[in-house]
Amino acid sequence: MSIGKRISYLRKQKKLSQQKLADILFVSDKTVSSWEIDRTEPSLEMIVSLSKLFDCTPSYLIYGDISRSDIETEIKIKIDKGKYQSLISFMDDNAEFINESNHLDVYYEPAHRRFTDKEIIREWLRIGKRGNKNIITYKNWHDVHCDEYEVEIDDIDKMHKIFDVLNLKKISKVDKKRRKYIYLDKYEISLDNVKELGYFIEIEVIEYDKHIMQEYDGLLKLAKDLDLNLDDIDKKGYPYYFIDRGNE
Repeated sequence: MSIGKRISYLRKQKKLSQQKLADILFVSDKTVSSWEIDRTEPSLEMIVSLSKLFDCTPSYLIYGDISRSDIETEIKIKIDKGKYQSLISFMDDNAEFINESNHLDVYYEPAHRRFTDKEIIREWLRIGKRGNKNIITYKNWHDVHCDEYEVEIDDIDKMHKIFDVLNLKKISKVDKKRRKYIYLDKYEISLDNVKELGYFIEIEVIEYDKHIMQEYDGLLKLAKDLDLNLDDIDKKGYPYYFIDRGNE
């Protein structure tokens, strides 16, 4: 796919006409049309402006390369116990089993700002235990993906003490058992049994070959193929349920 075709695709995803995009960028609609038919290419300055508008990297617009280790594209869907058990059977037969592990995550937020609002946690800061590994994770959610930064640590107890000294407030604790699979060499599928919350499936893209919006559409299609109810997509995150109930 060329630069012009990527601009055309992303413009349509944003539901912008060529004229509207031209108005936003202070160029003519003929300029936008020229880009999209690959007669001309936008300047580097314009590529930066386009990437900000389209929520992608300049390198994606230029090269089409969107493999980014600090980006996560996933969906999470609440399911009942019967569906959870049937999905385990299906994945055992059709996917590569990776592992089963216990996760204990403690979520924090800084005292000077709130990560939560009435409906969703846009940012997460957590200390998590993954079997024998201890990890600090920061996530910042956008519409269909999130920025994710993780660091492995040696001493989880000392890290909790450091967070306490820094006046970071504990907002919730999530305890879950997770079965993880690789499916179709493209998706990581996690089946979660979350203490006090129930059962969930999480589907994450691990092999990018399209733009994020196309990858997200692929997640939705896969969810339908697995006979999952898209109305049950979880947009809150596990911590919210405990915060909403006043539990830590």
